[in-house]
Order: sequence, then structure tokens, then C-alpha cells
Amino acid sequence: MVVKLSVMKFHRFHVWLCFVAVAGLTMGCNQQKFSLVFDENSPAQTMKDATIQHTDSGRLQMIMWGEEIWNYDDEEQTQEFPKSVKATFYSETGRVSSIITADEATNWQRKKLMNLRGNVVIQDLRDGKTTYTEDFWWDQDKGEIYSNVAVRQVGRDGMIQRGTGFRSDEQMNNFVIFNPRFTMNL
Repeated sequence: MVVKLSVMKFHRFHVWLCFVAVAGLTMGCNQQKFSLVFDENSPAQTMKDATIQHTDSGRLQMIMWGEEIWNYDDEEQTQEFPKSVKATFYSETGRVSSIITADEATNWQRKKLMNLRGNVVIQDLRDGKTTYTEDFWWDQDKGEIYSNVAVRQVGRDGMIQRGTGFRSDEQMNNFVIFNPRFTMNL
């Protein structure tokens, strides 16, 4: 009986202590209100000045950098790059093969589909060609890259090709510009 009484006193003391602590915290914050708001459209994770590395069997394939990266907890595991983005691709020998930069991007990870938008610049360091467009798509399942808007490609030799869109394999070995309109050598 004595043991039960001391346990009851001990329990009452903790309840009283918790009540005093909560009351003190509430009174100390009487002018401030705190609330937690959950928005389904908000990113689950936000990163600033972040780098993501993609490897296959331990071999580095790509490094993607974003000034900001927003990861969403949706069906497609969407990643938004609302500010500048840069992707550096590596060859099987570990050398940089191409670099792509853009103002913004969206990556649907489950679909394995990425869209880069605004001032897209694609530098193929193997052959020295640089391609400029405003909209760029990368379909990883099909292993191809493409655009359906105006495109301009400048070769190492100064050759300029313009057209409406292009399609190529990921390695840019079979690069075809659609509706070529203008070709000149500077």
C-alpha cells in the first residue's frame, strides 16, 4: 500500500509539473500564434545549391546541379529546378562528354522524362558543336533527346544550322535538325 501511494504521489507530481510547464510556455507566448500548415502542392524537400550524382555500376554518368531543387512526394516523384540548372555528362572513360544548361527544369523520375526550359545550351565537347533552343526533352526510357521549337547549332568550324526542332540519341551521335532553313559558314 505504501508503494502504491508513493507511485501516485510521483505520478501527480509529474502531471502537475507538465501542467506548469505548458502553462508557462503558453503565457510566455501570449502575443504570438504558431500554426503548422500542410499544403499538398508544396515540395516535400527543398535544397539550395545542390548537386545530384547519377552512377551506373559505380561509374559516374552525370552530375546535375541546381540553384534550387524541389522534390515532391507525388506519383511521378517530380523534381523541379525553378532556377538555373546544369547537367554534366561523362563518357565511359570518365571524361566530360557534354554539358547542358537551362533556366529551369522538371524531372519526372518515375516516367524517366526530363524537360529543360529557357536559354537551353547543349555543348557536345566531343565534336565541338553547341546547340541552342528554348525547350529540351530527354526521354531516358527511349534513350533520346529532342526539341520541337526553334533550334540553332554552331559547329567548331563556324558552321551554323537552324531549324524547327531536333531529335537525337542520348549520346548525340545521330543528331538531326528538322526543317533546316539556314546553313552558313562564318
